[in-house]
Amino acid sequence: MDEPQTIDLLIEDGVIVTVDAARRVIADGAVAIDDGRIVAVGKAADLTPRYRPAERIPAGDHLVIPGLVDAHVHITAEHLARGLALDDAGHRWMFDYALPLYAAITPEEEYAGARLACLEMLRNGTTCFQEGGTARDVSASAHAVEEAGLRATLSPWTWDLPKDPAGLALSTDQAMARTEAVVRRFHGTADGRLRIAASCINPALCSTALLQGLKTLTEAEGIGFTFHHASSIEPVDAYVAAHGRRPLLDFADLGILGPGVLATHMVHLDDDELAELARSGAAVAHCPQTALRLAYGAAAQGRFPEMIAAGVTVALGTDGVMSSDNQDLFKAMQIAAGLFKDARRDPTLLPAEKVVEMATIDAARALGLDREIGSIEVGKRADLVLLDRRAPELTPLVDVANALVYATDGRNVATVIVDGRIVVTDGTVLTIDADSLYAKVAQITPRLVERAGLKPRPRWPIA
Repeated sequence: MDEPQTIDLLIEDGVIVTVDAARRVIADGAVAIDDGRIVAVGKAADLTPRYRPAERIPAGDHLVIPGLVDAHVHITAEHLARGLALDDAGHRWMFDYALPLYAAITPEEEYAGARLACLEMLRNGTTCFQEGGTARDVSASAHAVEEAGLRATLSPWTWDLPKDPAGLALSTDQAMARTEAVVRRFHGTADGRLRIAASCINPALCSTALLQGLKTLTEAEGIGFTFHHASSIEPVDAYVAAHGRRPLLDFADLGILGPGVLATHMVHLDDDELAELARSGAAVAHCPQTALRLAYGAAAQGRFPEMIAAGVTVALGTDGVMSSDNQDLFKAMQIAAGLFKDARRDPTLLPAEKVVEMATIDAARALGLDREIGSIEVGKRADLVLLDRRAPELTPLVDVANALVYATDGRNVATVIVDGRIVVTDGTVLTIDADSLYAKVAQITPRLVERAGLKPRPRWPIA
């Protein structure tokens, strides 16, 4: 017999949920990992004799799934003020709460907020994320991501039309120069785990020159482009009143839709806009928790089942924690799966299997990473999550997709592996000192909130 091959890590005897092209689920399975990549997937009885690992993970009581991919998340200011905007803030939360915080935040505070976000995502099984375009000091966020061991695409705050708050105002030249500098400095760093995407907060808040400049930059540098659009109906109606045309059609004419573009929210689209979106090849990040929290009207007006039917890649995001209150993609999966079933009284919409794909392989595709992550396949980066099955919600285990969407949440996460490196074990994040971070945030938050001119107003104040 051939000598066993030396490898870095062998996960053995688990239930392997591959999300590969055949959507195989392998009982008593194994995953062999070396130099950050998956080198074999199959039955443990076949793989175990073939490999001599430096480290083994017995997974007999675990589900092994691809690392979750959060297609839209904000990681700085909001993490330092979770709960500040009450659940009746609606669309006011952005102008009354979020903008003052982002305008007031310091690089030190941004670093702490980003670390807290990384801690939360890792504990909930997220191994890769797309930041939503609100990083002020990108170096602070990049430092936090690299230390945490996550995979991420960061995007700098970019607009040029708003003049208030003054701390966020940028000219067209400043916005372009800042984006270019961030791409040159950070794209491809952290051993390739960190990427940069061009961004704008919303195309309606950017000049034509800026939008076209950003799109040209994405094509020249081979990077993605992300923006928010059509979360609530009021800005869409205002745009139509001012321009006489639906906004997404104008954006398409400007050339800012297409492959590599990730548009977030996209709740209020008409038939023509949906058709244009499908033709363009752009992807969509659906943030169901935010839609419910801020009353976007997603259940009544959202067209996400139609987008998927038209071939649009729709991924899931948790958004910012002042609008969703958590970064647990398992919770987002459950809401996404149930929202349109109930709203339209059609239980066939968004089946559990599709929703798992929206948080794994579809999200990886939306970020341009589906050849590298999103499924457990030979040759892909080893981004994996082990869920502890020794729990009533996973006993018995009959249908894995149903269990992942409706029964599981981040509390089932036991082990997280990113790029072949174990970063969470027994539910504890190894790359971040949680206790010292909690103490740091407790000191930072009151100062930031006061500097932003905000005041917490809980309806049940803590006496």
